Amino acid sequence: MSFQLGSVNKQFNTESQSFQKSFNLTHKQDSIFSHEFDGSDPATILLGSNTFVIKNHFLVTGEKLEYNAAGNSAIGIDHTSSGIGAGTTIPSTVYAIKVDENRFKLAASKSLALSGDIIGITTVGVGSTHRFNCFKQNSKCMISVDNVLQQPLVVKAGTATTTENTMLNREVRFADIRGFKQYDLVKIDDEIMRIQTIGFGTMANNVLLDRGFLGTFEDFHVRNAPVKLLQGDYNIVEDRIHFKDVPFGGTRQTVGFSSVAIDVANNSFTALTEVFDTGTQVKLRSINPPAPLVGNDDYFIIKNANNNFSFADSKGLALVGTAVTLTSAGIGTHKLLVADIVEGSSFQGRAFIRSDYTGNMIVDDISDDFTGIGKTYTMKSGGADITGITTDYGVILLNNQFQKPETDYQFIGGSVTGITSIAFTGNDIEGQTETYSTSDVNANRLPRRGIIVSIGNTQGWGYQKLQAGFGTAIVSGFGTITAAIGFTGSGYRGDNTVFKVHVRGGSPTTGAAGTFSVLNGNIDKIWMGTPGVGYTWTDVPLIEFDSPYGYDDLKLVSSGTGIGASVTVNVSTGNSISAPVITNTGYGYTVGEKIRIVGIPTVATAGTGFTPAEFEITDTSDDKFAAWTLGKFQILDDWSHLFNGSRTQFTLTEDNSPVSIEKPVGSPISLDDVLLIFINDVLQKPGVAYNFDGGTQVRFTEAPASNSTLQVLFYRGTDSDVTTTESVETIKKGDRITIDSPPSQRSILPQEERTIREPVSRETLQTTIYKNQGIFSGKTPLRPVTWSKQKNDKLIDGIKVSKARGLYAGSIHPSTRIIADVAVGDTKVYGKSGLINFRMSEDPNTSSFGIRIVDSDKNNSGFGTTTFTNPFKEINDVTLLGDHGTIVGVGSTNQGIVFELHIPANSEIRQTKFGGLTNTGISTGDYFVVSNSNVGAGVTARSSNGASTIGIATQFLDGVFQCSHLTRVGSGQTMRVHTEIVSGHGLNFTGLSSGVSNYYGSYSWAKFTTGAVGLAYTANTLNGLTGLSTAPEIQRTTKLSLDYT
Repeated sequence: MSFQLGSVNKQFNTESQSFQKSFNLTHKQDSIFSHEFDGSDPATILLGSNTFVIKNHFLVTGEKLEYNAAGNSAIGIDHTSSGIGAGTTIPSTVYAIKVDENRFKLAASKSLALSGDIIGITTVGVGSTHRFNCFKQNSKCMISVDNVLQQPLVVKAGTATTTENTMLNREVRFADIRGFKQYDLVKIDDEIMRIQTIGFGTMANNVLLDRGFLGTFEDFHVRNAPVKLLQGDYNIVEDRIHFKDVPFGGTRQTVGFSSVAIDVANNSFTALTEVFDTGTQVKLRSINPPAPLVGNDDYFIIKNANNNFSFADSKGLALVGTAVTLTSAGIGTHKLLVADIVEGSSFQGRAFIRSDYTGNMIVDDISDDFTGIGKTYTMKSGGADITGITTDYGVILLNNQFQKPETDYQFIGGSVTGITSIAFTGNDIEGQTETYSTSDVNANRLPRRGIIVSIGNTQGWGYQKLQAGFGTAIVSGFGTITAAIGFTGSGYRGDNTVFKVHVRGGSPTTGAAGTFSVLNGNIDKIWMGTPGVGYTWTDVPLIEFDSPYGYDDLKLVSSGTGIGASVTVNVSTGNSISAPVITNTGYGYTVGEKIRIVGIPTVATAGTGFTPAEFEITDTSDDKFAAWTLGKFQILDDWSHLFNGSRTQFTLTEDNSPVSIEKPVGSPISLDDVLLIFINDVLQKPGVAYNFDGGTQVRFTEAPASNSTLQVLFYRGTDSDVTTTESVETIKKGDRITIDSPPSQRSILPQEERTIREPVSRETLQTTIYKNQGIFSGKTPLRPVTWSKQKNDKLIDGIKVSKARGLYAGSIHPSTRIIADVAVGDTKVYGKSGLINFRMSEDPNTSSFGIRIVDSDKNNSGFGTTTFTNPFKEINDVTLLGDHGTIVGVGSTNQGIVFELHIPANSEIRQTKFGGLTNTGISTGDYFVVSNSNVGAGVTARSSNGASTIGIATQFLDGVFQCSHLTRVGSGQTMRVHTEIVSGHGLNFTGLSSGVSNYYGSYSWAKFTTGAVGLAYTANTLNGLTGLSTAPEIQRTTKLSLDYT
């Protein structure tokens, strides 16, 4: 359902109509949420089959409906129908039983609808305005205005009161006005209103309200009526959407001309304007218009020449030049009102249908709990905990911006643990250390609250101005300099700052310099650390003192809830604060909160007369939260890496496999609407930004720019609404096909061979352009197709297409050997290496994956079977940490070896796409392997606590070690890893240098984190690297991709 809101607000209507806030919602002109019908029409109400006929009703079996006869005689029913009781007409609440897209029946409850137990219809009603209305309209939609997603109306938890008097007009008194402000939306009983004025009249809690907002009507409200604060941008009532604010309707222009400018003989008029063109629509404003034109009617312009025009009755007639024949010039001045000078607000709306709307809900606002530091929040709806929506996702907005599921947030909990929470991602970024700041929450990438927007302040009195001190130079008989203070200055702060004394001029042999200390804002003592040489009494130098640094970024201290704000100020000549500028907006502040400045020294003579400046928060901002669930979204792959500014067509994939989205024949579902495509966080409009009519291919009308972000979601509704099947790829891009002659009609020539550009769906192929013989437009007879597999790599649309195909691909799985024993309950498995092969060998890279651990070298005859079986265990959802590099330093103690580990500057894992690692991530307790070492002799490695043997190096230092602790070297790009070994090792590394230019061997480690492994494995670490070659093997369960970009 799509239309331009601006086009509605630019129509030539009365003023009240031209600033519309409400609009009908339709899909291809069919109502979606409310169906009006003639209750007396036997063609609509089929008595014999108890069926209603309404074209494209969009209802699903079990959906709750409201029936309204609009004051007419209701439709009669069989009172013996299940669930009806003694009723003889359709009750106000019923449930749909879908027959097909245009027909449905009714049941008395959802369970009866699902079981097909219908309400019998006995008689038609009276009147043509009967209506079935749907429920939960707000939670079934996504609405966007000017590419900004809008929030459905919801009660804001925590702010509510009651009325203290009966409301008869626009004025009412609130029992508690706190938390309400001008232009807030409130709900009193069932009527929605907007606050126009607080403190109306003589009482602070008197409120003046605009009545009947957002699709509600004025009603009578008694004393103690509940008042609830609302938030949101729209409300859907029946089949109309009501906006809180008027969407922009574009601009208009008026062109005037007089009767003298009309040439009746040539049916034309002159007007000095560049606005008109042939086909421009205008409205004629005239009391005595030219005949036969009618005032306030619409006409269309024919442009005859510059500044010369005629009228036409329609745009079609204007385009062919058929003008209205004029019979008079009218009297006086005539005005033409023009629309479409500037296009108004754009609109995009989607209604999401599914078989069960039970889970549709609008989530309560949680922004009052935001801190800028907290990540996880409990989700509620109507004040009650939400359960079981961990995979539904739905719509989450922060400041009306769509949050990407699994990228910006995760749901936690669900049907097993009960309560559902939302956890925002924040700084939890793969490959980076997750840290959060309490002083600058803007760096945390988490929702915030109480951010200072503006402050007011008193100036106070008694603060020191910023003034540099000055002094004089005293030349000694030895030609050296001392300095005497002439003015101690003011505004100096001694927070570890070194203030300098500068000596200018004097022509010395060696220049003098010094420093000074400060106390209570003034210069206190001077030290001439370099008194100089060669100064004379006849050429006395000048002394300059450093100026005090500005009152910048000074901390603001609050006795309330606010944290982290700071301000930059000046101190005026009257020793008062002036020109405050907020430098850190902090978080957690409330309007009216008092804060004070710290860090400015005071005037010594102020004494008890000192008056501190006081700051008061006058306005704050909160990150705005909105959420509603409307069904399940399936996250498809991100292929933004293919954006290059010229490519427009892309393949939908999931886990790098093509996905074909199809619908049953005759279904009214719009497949382009079930795809949600966000580019740079903006929801793209189907049919405008892209085209998709099913299959695997999405075509954009304009090529996405390089470096644009992307998320693609497929709306699945409820699990039972979508059937998923897998098919084995046979025909692929690059193959060739030939459409042959039909056996029954050889007169139709066979076509020549063409190349496949893309499989569009399971049944549709797109090929290279074909213009040669054999083209036949008839759908019959069917023609055979010859298919040939691609045999050579080729260029298609400028892109190299490999001849490789999955059927030919070798089953190559990344693997490594374990380097430490594994117990049944262990959740960590250590491997020799694997960061690149396991995690970084795909495009896009994988954050988690499945593995199998296989002990292929164990002779385990009788291991539960009479045949030879290697013990293995498959484990899903495995994550991996690790790295590799060089050993650039070695040292030893009586019972230990210290390795200096370094990731070389040319290592691939320093590249951002491969992790961007600058130093090893190994930590205490981790196992690692030393290989290709060139110093030392065989040693026995011990566990980090020295309690057990974990490996024996048989050649130099090659073998397994465990980190007991580690220390940084310099900037931290080299790490000293301490290990335990058996004493009496005889190693002596005296004289060996350390540093990144040295090479004493290589290291590697890989830590696989899983659930409990479930089987025990033994690593042969007692024979150096030779023993490790027979250790159990860790294999990734998914094979390497055929191609890597």
